Amino acid sequence: MIRGLKVALILFGVISILSGLAHIIAPYQLASMIGFGEIPDVCRPIAYVMAMVGISFIAPGVWLIVAGRDPLRHITWVKFAILWCILAVVAGLYSIIQGVVSFNQVGMVIILDGVFAAAFLVFYPWRAARGSR
Repeated sequence: MIRGLKVALILFGVISILSGLAHIIAPYQLASMIGFGEIPDVCRPIAYVMAMVGISFIAPGVWLIVAGRDPLRHITWVKFAILWCILAVVAGLYSIIQGVVSFNQVGMVIILDGVFAAAFLVFYPWRAARGSR
C-alpha cells in the first residue's frame, strides 16, 4: 500500500510541476489548448495571474515529491494532496454548473484529480498514520 502511495504522490507532484511550468512559460497557448480561445490584448496581464497559478502548482508539487519518498514522515502532505484533489473536483464541477466553463474544457482535469483523490484514499496508511500521532 505504501508503495502505491509513494508512486501516486510522486506522479501527482511531477504533473503539478509540469502544469505549473506550462502556466508560466506558455500561458496563451495553454488558454487556447483548454478552449478559452485567443486572449485579447486588453487581457494580456492575465499572463501574470497564470504565472502566479503556475507557482502555486510548482511549490506544492515539489513537496509532494518529497512526501512521496517517505509518506509516513510527511503524512500532512498526503492529507494536503487528498484535500487538494477533492477541492479541485468540487471547484471544477461547480464551475461547470455555473456555466463558467464546459466539461470539454476542464473534464480531463476533473477526472485526473478524481482518480488521484481515490488513489490517495485507497493507499492512505490508515493504521500506520493513526499510530504516528
